Amino acid sequence: MTATSQSDVYWDPYKPDISANPYSIYRRLRDEAPLYYNKEYDFYAVSRFSDVDSCLMDHTTFSSARGDVLEFIKANAEVPKGMFIWEDPPLHTAYRNVVSRVFTPKRMNALEEQIRAYCARCLDPLTGADRIDFIADLGSKLPGGVIGMLLGIPDEARDIVRERVESALRTEAGKPMEINQASYQGEGFEEYLDWRIKNPSNDLMTELVNVEFQDETGTKRKLTREEILIFINVLAGAGNETTSRLIGWIGKVLSDHPDQRREIAKNPALIPAAIEEILRVEPPGTQVARYVTRDIEIHSQIVPAGSVLQCLVAAANRDERRFPDADRFDVNRQGAPAITFGRGIHSCIGAALARVEGRVALDELLKRFPDWTVDAENAQLSSSSTTRGWDTLPAFIGQGGSASRAAASSSAAQPAAGPAKLAGSEMWQVTLQTPAGPQEMTVQLLRNGDAVTGRIDSPMGGEVISDGKVAGDKLTWTMKVTKPMSIKLSFDVKVEGDEMTGKVKLGFFGSAALSGRRA
Repeated sequence: MTATSQSDVYWDPYKPDISANPYSIYRRLRDEAPLYYNKEYDFYAVSRFSDVDSCLMDHTTFSSARGDVLEFIKANAEVPKGMFIWEDPPLHTAYRNVVSRVFTPKRMNALEEQIRAYCARCLDPLTGADRIDFIADLGSKLPGGVIGMLLGIPDEARDIVRERVESALRTEAGKPMEINQASYQGEGFEEYLDWRIKNPSNDLMTELVNVEFQDETGTKRKLTREEILIFINVLAGAGNETTSRLIGWIGKVLSDHPDQRREIAKNPALIPAAIEEILRVEPPGTQVARYVTRDIEIHSQIVPAGSVLQCLVAAANRDERRFPDADRFDVNRQGAPAITFGRGIHSCIGAALARVEGRVALDELLKRFPDWTVDAENAQLSSSSTTRGWDTLPAFIGQGGSASRAAASSSAAQPAAGPAKLAGSEMWQVTLQTPAGPQEMTVQLLRNGDAVTGRIDSPMGGEVISDGKVAGDKLTWTMKVTKPMSIKLSFDVKVEGDEMTGKVKLGFFGSAALSGRRA
C-alpha cells in the first residue's frame, strides 16, 4: 500500500487557496493520510504530533545536512560552511556552541528593557489613531530593530536587511521558491562586518569576530570571515521573518477573540500564556523539511532513502491526540507545550528572544489599544512556502470597529479623483527612463488610509515599497534596491485617472522620469 492510496486528500505548500486556511486539510491529513505523499513535487509529509516530534528528534535518519527547506533539498544545493542550522553533528554541535552562549533565556530576558523602549518608539506616534497596521507599524520594525541591536547593524540599514530577508523567502503565488545560493552566504553584510572589525563594540557581531571555539576536528580556532557572514545571515533572517509573523498573528488571533483579548488586558499576567497559545494555533513557521538518510517505515509504509520529508508543525500543533479541542484558541489552556520551535538538537535557538519580543509587543499594544478589529478586506497574506503570515494587517482601533469599517466603506464608495480611487490591491505597469535605458516595472500598490504599501517587480528582482503616502493626487514612496548595489530610490508621482507620471530620485545617479498605466 502506498501513501497516496489511503485518501484523495491533497496538500500543496504552494497553493494560495490552501494556505489561506489550511487547517481542515491538516485535519484530513492527520486522520486519513498520516504519511502523505505528494507526487507532483515528490515529497512525503507527516502531520500528527507524535510523528513530527519523533522525526525532528531523530537527526540521524531525518537529516538537516542538506537544508530544512524543501526547495533547497530538492535542488541538491551545496550547504555553505557556517550554515549551522543546516548541519548535523559533529559540525552542528561545534557551531551551535558558539551561538548558544549568547542566546540563553537569561541573556534574552535581560534585553527586555531595550526591546520595550524600541517597541514604544514604534507605537507612541500612533497613540490616538483610529487605525493601525500590525505589520507596517510594528511587525516590520521591532524584530529588525532588536536583531540590529544584537548584531550592531546601524538603524538606517535595518530596513534594508529586513527587506533582503523577506525577498529571499518570498515566492510567486503557486510556485516553489527560487533558490539563490548567494542569499544563504551572507551577501550584503560585508561592509557591516568590515566596519565592526575596525570599530569593535559590545554586540554579537564583535563577539563572533573574537570568539574562539573547538571545531569538529578538535582544533581550537576563530570563525573565518565566510563563517561569520553566514552566521550573521542566519541570525538576521531568523530574527526578522518569524517574529514579524508572530506580531501579525497577535493582531489577527486576538481580533478574532475579543473577549479573551479583554481578559488579557485586564490581567497582564496572562500575556506569556497568550503568546504560547498564539504560537500553537498560528505558528509562523508551518513546516520544516528533512532529508531521509535510510529506508524507514512510517505507518506501515516505507519512506525510501533519498526522499524529502516535510514535518507539518502547524498540523501537529492542532492534533486532537495531543491537545484537547485543538482548534479552539484558549488563553487559559493548560498541558503539553506546542512544537512551534522544533525539537531536539535543531530546536530554534532564538525561541527565548522571540518569546520576549512577543510578550513585550502584546503588552505595549494592549496599553495603548485595548480594543481593535482587523480590517479583513484590506489584509493580505504573504506568499511563502516556509512561513505563513501577513504582508499587511490593518485594523480599526476601539470598540467602534464596526462603525469605523462602515465609515471607511462609505468613504471609499464616494467618487474621487486621482489616488483616492486606490482601494485594496492595484497593479500598475510603469516605465523609468533611466540613464541606462528604459526600465519596465510592475508596481503593486495597497492603500490604507493615507498610507501606501506594496511591491515592485522588475527583471532585476522584487523589492518592497515602504513609507508610501497619499496627499491629494500625489503619491510618494521609497524603495531600497540591494542588487547590483545598495541604493535608495524615492518616487514622487501624480495619478490622473488611469495614468501615472512623475520622477524618481536614483541616489547619486540623479533622477529618472516615470510614466505608467493602471493594469
